[in-house]
Amino acid sequence: MSDHEAPTGAPIPPTPHPTLRELDILEGEWRLEGRDSSGQPFTGSVTRRWLDGGFFLTQETRMDGQPHDGIEYIGYDSATGMLRSMLFSAEGPGPFCPFALEYFWQVEGDNLTIWHGEKGSPALFTGTIDRNAATVQGAWEWPGGGYQVDATRVPNREDQ
Repeated sequence: MSDHEAPTGAPIPPTPHPTLRELDILEGEWRLEGRDSSGQPFTGSVTRRWLDGGFFLTQETRMDGQPHDGIEYIGYDSATGMLRSMLFSAEGPGPFCPFALEYFWQVEGDNLTIWHGEKGSPALFTGTIDRNAATVQGAWEWPGGGYQVDATRVPNREDQ
């Protein structure tokens, strides 16, 4: 009998890793306001939704009303023991990634850190989650650039 079989021999369906629940606070639609490294303002939105089953949180982004065609899937990577995502973009994987843009996510209390490529990378987002105000304030930084961004959750109709 394998780890994926019940004593009767029937398959046991997998369950989402408990670490995924750390992402619940980020679900929903968020309004973005920020400034790039030159001080230019920008606006946009991020929408995150759980796929049925609860194994992956999807993320879609729009900046200044322009869609960034693509979707990011955030899940639990059992090989690294971390939350990990892959962004599949219409612009392709970019010059630094042969397949998709990869990120590692960490939520510790009210602190959110996202590394591009690998944990410890100098390309990272650091932010603070205010659960009562439904905001995330932080900044993306990388060698030679970055931007500051504030995200505010858009209330659901049921929340109003």
